[in-house]
Amino acid sequence: MMDSILSKAILLFASILTVFSGSNYIQLGIDSLTFDFKTGEIYPIYYYLNLQNVGPKTARFEISSDSNWVSAYREGTDYTFVELPSQAYVNFVLTIRPERLSDGVNEAKIILKVLDIDSLVSQEVILDETEVLIVLNKNIIPTPTSIPTAVSFPTENIPVSIPSSISSPAVESTTPQPRSADLGPILKQIQSLIDSIRILLKNFF
Repeated sequence: MMDSILSKAILLFASILTVFSGSNYIQLGIDSLTFDFKTGEIYPIYYYLNLQNVGPKTARFEISSDSNWVSAYREGTDYTFVELPSQAYVNFVLTIRPERLSDGVNEAKIILKVLDIDSLVSQEVILDETEVLIVLNKNIIPTPTSIPTAVSFPTENIPVSIPSSISSPAVESTTPQPRSADLGPILKQIQSLIDSIRILLKNFF
């Protein structure tokens, strides 16, 4: 009788020591999962959660959910627990029921707990524990990114200066051209001068 009590006490002490020594048993590789769902798509959604026992010994792995729209069980069975040897793998199947949810962002948690097998008879000793966050976006339409539009300004009554070196070939020049001078009076004066010279020469000869 004393030997039985003593052995149980030793096992309990060893389990507690394992917890405080920081031994890890759960290896998942993820800590959250996100799903998008629109009404009309196929449901339920299934996801295989792969887990490895990285602890030093065989332990009992239990899985549960804090919401009624997510359930979990060991692949190939309907059990929510499994005794897994060190370094062994197991798949837990997550069943997600989006039809039970309202539109928007919905969250739930999957709880994984590792128990010491030898202590289950007398007292539950937790060797490791972790949570996986489940996020389901139902009928959420992504908001389009706004594109800035060009701003137009009124152009009326705004003076525009055009450099003098730039001219448009389609516009004819309106610069006034110089008018030809009237040569009539000048020719008359020249003819009169010639006649005077002729008269003067006649008087000398």
